[in-house]
Amino acid sequence: MLAPNVILVEDDDALRESLMDCFDPSGLNAVSAGTAMQFYRLLASRPCDVVVLDIGLPDEDGLSILRFLHEQRPEIGVIIMTARGTVADRISGLQTGADLYLVKPVEFEELEAAIRNLSRRLSTQTAPDTGLPPAGKLWLFQNQNLRLIAPDNTPVPLTNLECRLLNVMARAGDSAISRADLLEALGYSETDAGHRGLNAALVRLRAKVTEATGLALPIQTLRGQGYVARNLIRE
Repeated sequence: MLAPNVILVEDDDALRESLMDCFDPSGLNAVSAGTAMQFYRLLASRPCDVVVLDIGLPDEDGLSILRFLHEQRPEIGVIIMTARGTVADRISGLQTGADLYLVKPVEFEELEAAIRNLSRRLSTQTAPDTGLPPAGKLWLFQNQNLRLIAPDNTPVPLTNLECRLLNVMARAGDSAISRADLLEALGYSETDAGHRGLNAALVRLRAKVTEATGLALPIQTLRGQGYVARNLIRE
């Protein structure tokens, strides 16, 4: 099993640097963010399996990040690591979508074990269809008109790049499309820059569709396989 890709979100500079010093020799692929904005930029530019999330951030409440991940990136595991340790805080975090809730101070060995165990568990599961329309409620991709029509007939305008992406997904039907195939379809190379471009395109498209329709983009992430379109047809 490949080492999990981790994003640590922690606004305390000393603690963040201390944890990153521990991540380096652990074999985990970890990067860090001190603000929500930095986190979103990292999420759009690199693969991520597990997020270690502090709740008290300077620019956005950590629970709002948790809600975003739960709705838009349900394949990512989330470990809350915070000083807020009341029963009410724990319940709120878990009900919002956290997989684990750790109260500071946390020994790195415990955090590492939690990350590895969560990553192993998630690798055997398929991401849930959170936000996708019920069976029979189809999304219509209109390539010539550069738009995606939601089940309630709400149109979502698309860029040429987004059309190329959806065209590949719609043609595949219920079959999974690998990241390599998507990179080729979008004209990206299989480099770090190419993967960042694909991640950014997916994040922007998911956000656009949710803002316009209130629903999640009908593309599901299949851990270790790629992506599959659900209830998406091409006109």
